[in-house]
Amino acid sequence: MDETLPEDEEIPAEEAEAGAPPPPTEEQVALAEEPGLWVPDDRSRMVFHGVGFSFVQQGRSAWVHRLRLPENDDDEVQRVMNHVDAILSIRELEEATWWLGKQTTPSYLGEYLAELGLEPDDPPELRSLTIAKAPEGEPKVEVEVRRASTVEEFLQGLEIDWAAFEIAEEERELRRAEAREAWPKYQLDGTLSVYLAFVEGEPVGFGRDVFTRHGVIMLGGATLPEARGQGVYTALVLARWAHAVERGSQRLVVSAGPQSAPVLEHLGFESMGKVRLLRQKVT
Repeated sequence: MDETLPEDEEIPAEEAEAGAPPPPTEEQVALAEEPGLWVPDDRSRMVFHGVGFSFVQQGRSAWVHRLRLPENDDDEVQRVMNHVDAILSIRELEEATWWLGKQTTPSYLGEYLAELGLEPDDPPELRSLTIAKAPEGEPKVEVEVRRASTVEEFLQGLEIDWAAFEIAEEERELRRAEAREAWPKYQLDGTLSVYLAFVEGEPVGFGRDVFTRHGVIMLGGATLPEARGQGVYTALVLARWAHAVERGSQRLVVSAGPQSAPVLEHLGFESMGKVRLLRQKVT
């Protein structure tokens, strides 16, 4: 992974002497703002790169990423909205979430989309965070974390995620079949890992990350309600950092919701900006 700064930037002398990590690059900010573009391909996934935007479908979820549209050209915004609506219709999807971050253009896009009727997602905003040093913190109880090495462990981790976010059983059945089929591809690709957290031998937590040439994206984490408040999520973050270092990377990035962001900041993660989430429903 490239952890160097652009040629026209220099690390302040006092930071260099102290061994402080460099600030995140534009590519690392983009990882947090458009994570859907970095998930390995499988049968449930479709990516379309249009002019000024990218559309990502994963199962029944869809996101509009990498929005690079000209300033003061509302026709271009309308063009992309029409294109997204057409893709939703063709793919028989109900909605897509637009991710609007620090690198999104035009600068007023969020406000304009809201005027056009796009509604806030739940949550309406994420915090883009990063860390390039060992997180500072420990779980309150003994937590064992291990990386899924079989399809059964992979599915066990996903079940925790689905339970924590109350995914309907009908949707879970579809996701199980897709995940089982995708597992061999993930194994060959080697960029995606799923982690299981255990307290007193019981699986209670799930985490996932994706390795890229610019850094490691923490892409999903969940703890069952009965196990929250014990540091399970902290243990999953520490495990992902350890695995990143083991593979030669010392940069984690994430777009975190209101529950996980305070925990990550307590562990030493620093802000890179915010991501506004707006939903476009198919017409």
